[in-house]
Amino acid sequence: MKIFLLAILLVLLPLAFLKLCYAISTIFVLGKTKGALFVSTSRAKIEAILDNLPMEPETRLVDLGCGDGRFLRAAFKRYGVKGVGFEINPWAYFLACLWNLLLRVPVKIKRKNFFKEDLSRYDVIFCYLFPDLLLELSPKLQKEVRVGTIIVSANFPLPGWEPYLILRVEDPIYFYCKRPS
Repeated sequence: MKIFLLAILLVLLPLAFLKLCYAISTIFVLGKTKGALFVSTSRAKIEAILDNLPMEPETRLVDLGCGDGRFLRAAFKRYGVKGVGFEINPWAYFLACLWNLLLRVPVKIKRKNFFKEDLSRYDVIFCYLFPDLLLELSPKLQKEVRVGTIIVSANFPLPGWEPYLILRVEDPIYFYCKRPS
């Protein structure tokens, strides 16, 4: 019986610690994320996006709010794209860096607010953000991105933009392309 209890403790304590790290990290960035939680993009969505978004190894890809970095790793695995991710949640940032290190994936993860980044250098912009953040992001994209830049938004539409493609994989995925004014 003692061995059984010890085994349960050895499993439950690390799980409780991990949950506590997630909760503290979420609270730490609540003001900046406006309540958005770190939620991983499903593999089915990532595959559908990559199926409809052919890229070359030299494509400049950015993931805004990259979470654990799984979209960037999938893009590297499929196309050889060495993207950049921005993540302010300390737990998600730690997980992204850890996975990239363990899997030896050469994508960059920056613990920086992407609103302070110049997005004009990127060819493809991916985001899985809540509507209130997309509302704030939309004018920044209109102002900064170059004509021809592809923007992909998982789950929520980008205000003021007209999608050229909407996929339905669990939830909608919106594809946009910056057009000349």
